[in-house]
This record gives sequence, C-alpha cells and structure tokens, in this order.
Amino acid sequence: MSMQINKYELNILDASLFRSLFHWQMANTKRFRQVFTLVFVKSPESPEMKQILLEQMRTSDLLFSFPIGEPDIILMANTGEDEADVFIERLRRTESTRSYRVGVSVIEIRNGDATLEDVLQVGNDSVNRALQLQGDTPYVKDRSFRKLERQCVRVSIIEDDPVVTMIIQKLVERISVKQLDLDIQVFRDGQDFIESNWYQSSHTHLVIMNDILPRKNGLEVLYALRELPNMQKYHIFMMTKRKSEAEMIYAYQYGVDEYITKPFNPKLFESQIKKVLRRIYHG
Repeated sequence: MSMQINKYELNILDASLFRSLFHWQMANTKRFRQVFTLVFVKSPESPEMKQILLEQMRTSDLLFSFPIGEPDIILMANTGEDEADVFIERLRRTESTRSYRVGVSVIEIRNGDATLEDVLQVGNDSVNRALQLQGDTPYVKDRSFRKLERQCVRVSIIEDDPVVTMIIQKLVERISVKQLDLDIQVFRDGQDFIESNWYQSSHTHLVIMNDILPRKNGLEVLYALRELPNMQKYHIFMMTKRKSEAEMIYAYQYGVDEYITKPFNPKLFESQIKKVLRRIYHG
C-alpha cells in the first residue's frame, strides 16, 4: 500500500529546527547578501490555524511550529518584505472563515550580523504590538535588521607607468558605491603583486592591470589567480594598447571581466568599474 503525503507536510517543521536553519540562512545573507524575511504569526490555539497558514504560503516557505503561547514563524528565503504582503493579503481573505484574530509581524533581514536572540526578541515584541491594533489580521513591519554591514573590497592597480597609475587611482578613489569601502594598493608589475600577500585575503578583490608589464605580464597574473580555489572573488580588468580581437577573446575565455583599451575614456572607465562594484554589492 502506498503512503500518501499531504502536500503541505514538508512545509511545516518543529521549532527545534529553527535555530539551525536560521543560522544557515544568515550565513547565506552574510556571504552572498541574500535577503530573507521572517513572518511571526500569533493567534489563539486552533487546530485549523496551521492549516490556514500553510494554504496561504508559497511552496518554498517553511512554517516552524512553536509551543502554545509563542508565535509560529514562517521563513521566506530570498524574499523581501514587499513579497510578504501577498501572504498577508491572502491571510486577510480567511477572516470570514475564522472567529479569532491573528497578529502578524514581518521582519526583513539584510544584516548578516543579526543574532538569533535579537531577531526572536524583536519578532515577539512586534507581533504583540500588532495585536494591540484594530482589525482581525493586524500586522506591523519591523525594519531593525534591514541595514547592511559595510563590505570592504580590495582594489589592486598593477601598472608600471606612474602617470597612468595616478590617473586610475584618482578615478577609483572618487567612485562611491553604498555599503562598499574600497581599499586600494598599487603594484608596479605582476611579480610584485604575486609575491605580496595582499590578494590572498578573504576580501572580494578588484584587479586592474596592464597586459604588458616588466615582470609577469597581465595574462600570467590572470592564470595565477584563476588557479586559486576561490577564484570567483577576483574581478579582473585588463588594460591594453593592442587591438587584436583574438587576444581579447583568449583573455575573456580565461576569466577577464572587462577589457579597457588605452588610451581610455575616464568616464567610460569609471562606469565600467561602477558596474562591477554594483554587481559585487548586489551579489
């Protein structure tokens, strides 16, 4: 005899699992800047309430069932608070089928340094605050954890011409991308860069380098970086005077993110750098 599984059965979990899944989600938020939302739901204990919640949730959402007297928590991965509005609207449509009030608190989390204890405290306080409001499905949005921590991006400029180096450094210094701090270091050739431990940190790294250098040219540096296990954290700009499309295609195939032809247009150069930095910020 085959056993049939309720289609919602996999979406409801015991409260004891919330801690580990919260920390897993926070690790993704810190590393990949993934936003997620927690929905705290509090109502009188009713056998049908959890079923009502499950029916209004998406298939990707998880409902953590807490003991009587505590709010249940819905985890919405990769979701901002605006998308949680759809859930609340669906829940409001059930008002005619239930005889009790349901308080809801929505907490969007963008800050990878938020702690479980702080989130639970804010969630409990805000859902109790919601129940003091009018209506059968009162809700509040708490934005205590929306502020992102600042992220440091290391920028390496590898160029043997001091004039070009100075121009690039000034261009990079004036670039401003919210929540990103740029830490700039200059190297006169590829050998100096490789021999340093500057590029070996855990930081996201932007490398702006000439293709022709006195010791270790741009392609040799590119090969060295692409051999590293965490190569995806390096974003590489190659500067060149050469016009060979074949060489440019070859470099792209080995992982160059952007090619900049000398003499370069400062405004275009700046916009290319900003584009990559925004991609870093938004993940």
